[in-house]
Formats: sequence, structure tokens, C-alpha cells
Amino acid sequence: MNLMTAAPITPSTRDSTSGGGRGPARSVGRHFATIWARAVGDKLVLVSVLAVYGLVIGAGVGALWPPLRDTFADLAQNLPAAFDQILGGISLATPEGWLHAEMLSILAPGFLIAAAIISAGAATAGEEQARTLGLVLSSGVGRTTFLAAKTAAVVTHLLLVSVAMFLGMVIGNASGDMGIAIGALASSALWVFLFGLMYAAIALTLGALLGDRRLSSAITAGIAAVSFVLATFLPLNDALTGWAKVNLWYPYSGNVPVVDGIDGGLAAVMVGIAVVVALVGLVGFRRRADLRG
Repeated sequence: MNLMTAAPITPSTRDSTSGGGRGPARSVGRHFATIWARAVGDKLVLVSVLAVYGLVIGAGVGALWPPLRDTFADLAQNLPAAFDQILGGISLATPEGWLHAEMLSILAPGFLIAAAIISAGAATAGEEQARTLGLVLSSGVGRTTFLAAKTAAVVTHLLLVSVAMFLGMVIGNASGDMGIAIGALASSALWVFLFGLMYAAIALTLGALLGDRRLSSAITAGIAAVSFVLATFLPLNDALTGWAKVNLWYPYSGNVPVVDGIDGGLAAVMVGIAVVVALVGLVGFRRRADLRG
């Protein structure tokens, strides 16, 4: 049985109208905090592994810059233009280009997608398949409170990985004397967090609607993989460049914060998609007639 929310919620902690108007609010707050804490702890080990890897890679990329700088300066002169385009049009001969190519273009978003799937995939669908969801919902926890707490736990996991990556990049930037502004590194960490938030909303919503952890995780991973291919390779053909923007990877790859800072428009797109998809999940979850509670 999933221990995340399997512990019973006693009648004394159920939503009630006792104690005046503040009773229900306190009860909802306790339910929220309990579910959030257990959800964070349930996947903390796996998410922490991703966070540690992100920190180590960020530090390692910076440490490798001094010995490889001249090599990549020579290599950049001989690379085809298509290769630079795949890497966001940034030369490998620059610290920003090296960091983007080795970490920010694929690894960082991949780590956040993995964290989103690990955390969001188990949020509702994992509970449902473990037969603990009905127990929790029938013990006085509202569906909105349950899903809100699970969403907050997913956001916490994504923040953990993003902050670890930021710290790794800061360490690497200092040890490798890369000279990249701290603000640019923070913007990059925020950018990858927003990207992960979008895919977390997708995984969370699919899990809430389908009730199948593996299926919702597979669909989310499939959307990410197809979007990456479209956003990366369609721009190589001038006739297909416009179509490269019609996918869920372009909002991330369409801007390189380590060089250009945050693009407000694309940031709004990622946040907007996350909010809309999450609301769809909430409405669908609240209306599911096959769930108790």
C-alpha cells in the first residue's frame, strides 16, 4: 500500500463546521499539509538523485571549460551551420555556448521532465492503482484539496531539481572561470523550471483523468520526445521552419536565457499551458463518477 496517504484521517481531522467558520479552514489546511508532506517524501529519494546529478553535471561542465576551450574554439570554425542551429545558434567557442550545448539544451529539460513524470505520475494515478485514493477521499478530504496538495508537492520536487542545477552551474561557473553572469544562470534555472512545470501539469492531468500511472507517464514522455524532434529538426528545412513552433518543446528551445535572458512571451506560454492543463485536470478529477469521496 502506498504510504503517501495511506494513513487514516480520523474523524477529528475531517472537514467539519464545528468551531465556527474557522473549523473547516483549519481542517482543510491540515489535510493539505499532511498530503503535501507525504507526497514530497514519497518521491524524495528519486527526485534527489536527479537533483544531485544536475548539481554534479552543472559543476562538471564548468570545470571542463578551461582545458577544452581552445579545442572547441577550433572545432566551432569547422562545424556546419546546421549544427549551430540545433544548439540554438550559439557558438561552442563561448562559455554560454558550451554550457548550453552540454547541459541546458537537452540534459536539463530532460531531468525536469523526468522529475515531473516521477512526481506527477504517482500523484493521483499511483494512489488510485494502489487502492489508497478512495480511502483518502472517503475520509473527509475534498478532491480539490487532495489535488492541490499533490500539485504543490510536484512543484516542490521541480524546484528542488532546478535549484540544484542552478547551484551546480554557479559552482562550475566559478571553478571554470567562465564569466557568465549569475543572473543569466538564474534565468536558465527558472526557464527549465517553467518547462518542467508544463510537463508536470500534463502528467498530473493525464493521471487524474485516466487513473493509470504507466499510461499517463508514457503519454507525457511521448509528447516530450515527439516535441523535441519537431522543434530540433524541422528548422533545418526552411519550408518546415514554421511548423517547428507548433509543439511543446519550442517554448523552451525558442529562447536561450543564458544569452538573451527571459522571454516574457514564451514564459507566459509555458505558464499558461500549465495552468490551463491543470485546470482541465481539476475539473475532470472532480467530475469523475468512478471514484469514492
